[in-house]
Amino acid sequence: MSNIEFMHIGITVSDIDRAVAFYEKYFEFKALRRITFDENFIADAPKLYRQPKGIYSDMCMLQSDYGVTLELFQFSNVEKSPLYEWQKTGYHHIAFKVPSIPKLYEQMTADGVEFFFEPKKRGPDGDAHWIFFQDPDGNMIELWD
Repeated sequence: MSNIEFMHIGITVSDIDRAVAFYEKYFEFKALRRITFDENFIADAPKLYRQPKGIYSDMCMLQSDYGVTLELFQFSNVEKSPLYEWQKTGYHHIAFKVPSIPKLYEQMTADGVEFFFEPKKRGPDGDAHWIFFQDPDGNMIELWD
């Protein structure tokens, strides 16, 4: 058996409070801890963070009961990313399996979340669904039921 364990997914967001609320509301995450990486912490790893002097980051670690951990960052100089393009290399999206896409789709649509398309049927009997949308910062999320 391997000693390797999956740890977490890190996502930079523009508003950490809004992002925490989003992942708690729709995907049952719970905030474990919040800290601030001060400007000295960021400056101590210039090749990693590639930030100018004086930049800091708030961080919140979120945990789910189903074994997924998200690490959300909000940098003091956050910039919006361009839209994701499938043909470009790099991380593209995260996916969640949920009990009912039609039910969650209805709730999220009522809350103003925009989807790329309505739930599509999948599976051998066509009784399951999949769908794509973006979180409040444009990070791609796929759902399966």
